[in-house]
Amino acid sequence: MREGSSVSALARAARIGSVTPPRLVGTLRGVPLDLSIVRPGSPTSPLSEAWASAPDTTDPAFCAWLSDLSAAAAGGQLALAFPPVRAPEVSEPGRWNVDGDVRFQAEFPLSWDTLDPRSPNFALKQFSKRLYLERASTWLDTLPPGAQALDLGGGIGRFACEWLDRGLAVTLADPNPRALELALGHLARRGGRFELWNLAAESLRELPRDTFHLVSALEVLCYLSEPQDGLREAARVLRPGGLLLCSVESGVGSLDPAIAHSAEAIATAAALTEHAIPGDTWVRYFTADTLSEAISRAGLEVLAVHGTHYLTDGPLHRLVDFERLADPAYADALLAFDRLLESTSGFGGAARALLAIARKPDPHGA
Repeated sequence: MREGSSVSALARAARIGSVTPPRLVGTLRGVPLDLSIVRPGSPTSPLSEAWASAPDTTDPAFCAWLSDLSAAAAGGQLALAFPPVRAPEVSEPGRWNVDGDVRFQAEFPLSWDTLDPRSPNFALKQFSKRLYLERASTWLDTLPPGAQALDLGGGIGRFACEWLDRGLAVTLADPNPRALELALGHLARRGGRFELWNLAAESLRELPRDTFHLVSALEVLCYLSEPQDGLREAARVLRPGGLLLCSVESGVGSLDPAIAHSAEAIATAAALTEHAIPGDTWVRYFTADTLSEAISRAGLEVLAVHGTHYLTDGPLHRLVDFERLADPAYADALLAFDRLLESTSGFGGAARALLAIARKPDPHGA
């Protein structure tokens, strides 16, 4: 990073005025990466003037500068606006989840930033990510080098960072601009080809069809007002032969993981179809069959559906020693146990989450 580049950029941000959102040309698919520095009572700064060199998210100096901007936003010194520089339209009841996310971030910022090793949720969320990725590894390993990945409802970048680490070109979309500000820092500290969009999963009209090798929608679709809208958009932007990786909650997610539940209670919960706390929470629950049917209606071919999260956040949550989750040997044993429970007669339906892998048909068979 150039000496003093971050300080001079932020200082210029307070001085340079602009009546239109500034543009910073990015490197992914030739799509402009729009970022606005917004400070109350001060003019907006055009980043193209604040950063003198060609902006390139594979340039360590540029990424260090973006990381500093993210930190300044997290500290309340400024705000960042992401394309398409307008608030996404999110209808109720799905809107309740977005509003709840914003409130949680404001009240518990370190718990919310689960990519920060200091977060009390860091080890749990890292383990949860492994539960998904190890079940999907066979298909993820088929992606070509430099494949384009879209992470829907990507939040602070929990899975987008994984895609960057795998050498993919990443587009992260989320309706919460505060989450995008934090994601900018996490992605920038890794470096690679990435961009961020302030878009809701159910409305991606700014993104072109038939583009992405991978669309991930992990822990997203079941929180939309209409999950089918998110699946339809995912199918539209996938290129033929591209993969969808998505997860949803089952009705078992309605159970309090901190207490024991009978087999009858688990079966009753698994049959639930939705959960609503007006103004706070909305969840559409799925079974393996209803998830497969929804994916098929979107025009995608279902490759696999897995039950997961029998232990952490699931009905056997109480058996987990969370102080040991950072121990690789203990985490490996839990992963193996979770896979075993999926195949165990009489317990396979007790999964907290369902993971689906699907493919967009390729009419040319390529």
